[in-house]
Amino acid sequence: MLWIKEYISKMPSFNTFNRHVSTIEESVEMNPALCIDTCKSLVEGICKTILTNKNTNYSQDAKFQVLVKQTVEALMLSVESHKERYSELARRISSVMQEISEIRNKSGFASHGQDIKSVSVNSSLALFTYKISDAIGGFMLHYYFAHNQPKSNNRIHYEDCQQFNEQFDELNPMTVGELVLSSSEALYSQDYEAYKEEYLYYLECRQNGNDY
Repeated sequence: MLWIKEYISKMPSFNTFNRHVSTIEESVEMNPALCIDTCKSLVEGICKTILTNKNTNYSQDAKFQVLVKQTVEALMLSVESHKERYSELARRISSVMQEISEIRNKSGFASHGQDIKSVSVNSSLALFTYKISDAIGGFMLHYYFAHNQPKSNNRIHYEDCQQFNEQFDELNPMTVGELVLSSSEALYSQDYEAYKEEYLYYLECRQNGNDY
């Protein structure tokens, strides 16, 4: 899953999904049903994380198709051109992911018990699902990374703000005796809202070409 792994490496807060990726890559040949099951869980997790980060409400009972479509549309809010094309692509992507969800419901390794005579999925179908999931999940992560513009009501992850953290630490050195501490980490853990305000101001300065 090259595309998804590429953007997980750029956004450390998504690192937990590396476990899903490893399971998918290891099971595509040996356990196709588990591979498909985990593909669905991975994309669903990416959707819910992005929507929560963007403070966008979603129904816990929403169909998988609806969740994927909602996530793509939430990412496209700032798009000025080709909105209708993006919307149509979101609809079609949702349909593909819904079909994957149905495959998972019928043949999933862990989610639904199956009769011993039921037809199992094969590695070709698992590989197809693997590639589709990487394309869709990778696109959402790519767009989120490249175009996300955090707002005051968004969730900010400390580990994703490395450049800001380093600059804040440089401008606000903090020591206890001879021990050098991270002022950005201290601010994040002690006053998250103040940290977020500073981070948004930092982004505003960068956008306007001003010094922080």
